[in-house]
Amino acid sequence: MADPTMQNFAGRIRRIEKIHRKGGGFEATGTLGQSFYSKSKRTKRPVLRPALTVLAVFVCFKALTLAHLGSADYTARLEGLREGNTVQRVGAHLMAIDPITQAAAAGIKPLLR
Repeated sequence: MADPTMQNFAGRIRRIEKIHRKGGGFEATGTLGQSFYSKSKRTKRPVLRPALTVLAVFVCFKALTLAHLGSADYTARLEGLREGNTVQRVGAHLMAIDPITQAAAAGIKPLLR
């Protein structure tokens, strides 16, 4: 019959040796040990760039539509949307002509012809 404290000690020694085989163990402060290379790096997910990209694509879509249809036809289609259900009214509000869209459409119009 073995001593339980010796079994506990032997188990701790096995765990320490296992950690050492994997490259872990004591690391002095200020050194680049195994944990520096094996720690997973937390990456920040960008939020602003994708949001600005979606906004730019949306404004370009509005400008292309406005340049292709013309101001009168575009406004008539928006009025038709404003008379629809809630989703169509929200779409009409989002697709409304704003100064940025109008300026972009003016720049795109000569390219369409």
